[in-house]
Amino acid sequence: MRAGIAAPRYLRGGIIMAGSAGALLALAGINSVARGPLVLLFLLAAPGLAVASLLRRLDPGARIVVAVTAAIAINVLVAETMLAAGAWSPSAGLLAIAAISAVIGVIGVRAARRGPASAARAAVPRALGGGISTST
Repeated sequence: MRAGIAAPRYLRGGIIMAGSAGALLALAGINSVARGPLVLLFLLAAPGLAVASLLRRLDPGARIVVAVTAAIAINVLVAETMLAAGAWSPSAGLLAIAAISAVIGVIGVRAARRGPASAARAAVPRALGGGISTST
């Protein structure tokens, strides 16, 4: 395996670990200089990387744009839902983002294991009559 291909995997792992550390600091109530930036990293990276796992067929530039946009949309929707319900809590928001990201990530992993061939077969509609008709 070439180093250029493996580097993004390590980078993603490092981003997830740093963001998770920030989220854990926030949930534990520990004040630190790094807490704010790490929580912001978590709020952007967790849903962004989860959505990016669903977009394997897109080129890398488009995948980044869609993943960042989806991460922002997920964060805004969680915040708006909590405010509308009168249940605003930063800790609950972090947990909600983590749960949503985990669900999307699991879906992405399952889709990757299934592979492109079975996904393409699942996308092809089957004929109602059991095959192609030769009558005119």
